[in-house]
Amino acid sequence: MEKEIEIEKKYKLKRLPDNLENYEHMEIEQSYLNKGGAPIRLRKFKKEEKIICIFSKKVKEENKELEKVEYNIELTEHLYNEFLKAKEGRTISKTRYKVPITENLIIEIDAFHDFFEGMYIAEIEFLSEEQARNYKVPDWLEEIDDSKKYSNNYMATEAKDINEYKDLML
Repeated sequence: MEKEIEIEKKYKLKRLPDNLENYEHMEIEQSYLNKGGAPIRLRKFKKEEKIICIFSKKVKEENKELEKVEYNIELTEHLYNEFLKAKEGRTISKTRYKVPITENLIIEIDAFHDFFEGMYIAEIEFLSEEQARNYKVPDWLEEIDDSKKYSNNYMATEAKDINEYKDLML
């Protein structure tokens, strides 16, 4: 099992960066299990011909404002498809673009498909909570609150009306 610490913030886009399609990108499918409890994610990443399937759980660190620990277990595609039969709600489908902004920071822009077509959310993963609090983002991004409506889990299992996301449409 792989353990990864994440310190990230979410942003809405005021506009897309120039030549977005030229940046490194991958396709992601994301579904959720255990709607009533702490969410468990099923994720499939496709980049060119390579496919990676992950069983994942994210836990907020105690006494930390932004830090979360993510536990990941790689799955075979067959096992992923078996778990997918137990998913709650819809599968989130998106293209993730990686836009470098400094030598150690990358903006990950998720362009959503299907039910959420036209919606974009950006995330920046920081090296520390202090860096996250003090970093001045580019003028084409605007921080969004920590509302559950912006979580992929909520979007997959509870979102009913696309108009709830007008502020994230471009």
